[in-house]
Amino acid sequence: MINLYIDCEWFTNQKIFLLGYAYSIANHGQLYESTLTLDNLIKILKPANGYLFFYGPDIAMLEKHFHVDIRHHCPCVNLLRVFKEYLPGMNSYKLSYLEHYYGIDRSTLEYKTNIFKMWHDWNNLTLRKTILKYNQEDVLNLIRLKKIIFNERNIHNYMIDKMLLQ
Repeated sequence: MINLYIDCEWFTNQKIFLLGYAYSIANHGQLYESTLTLDNLIKILKPANGYLFFYGPDIAMLEKHFHVDIRHHCPCVNLLRVFKEYLPGMNSYKLSYLEHYYGIDRSTLEYKTNIFKMWHDWNNLTLRKTILKYNQEDVLNLIRLKKIIFNERNIHNYMIDKMLLQ
């Protein structure tokens, strides 16, 4: 089974400017600028025959951005919802908090505390490299967190099937 993990970045006007995706830690990529097209989105969705994992409103944002229905064509799982269900009582469910809690390091921290800086820096080609790294770490750390938490809490596919995005 091939799962797909996604993480999107968008401006305040809800226009997506970056889509990070991964099938595994070793197989990942990003779409932005001229590559951020519906055709390329479809290309990254095709190999996935398992779940599409994300954290927060990313699927809704993709559907709105591309005027496409994703949730009714592949099983979409919001890991934020799963983590809230199976990790009750956490101080926070922010991805950065969970990364720290489970000892997952990242090299790009600046945008975790100031998303406005990311929007500003995107137009600077030198600083854009940091944003690309930040997004890549988000999607890869989502894979790591999912693996750790699912193992720790003994979460199986049949348990998350009831949480599929409708």
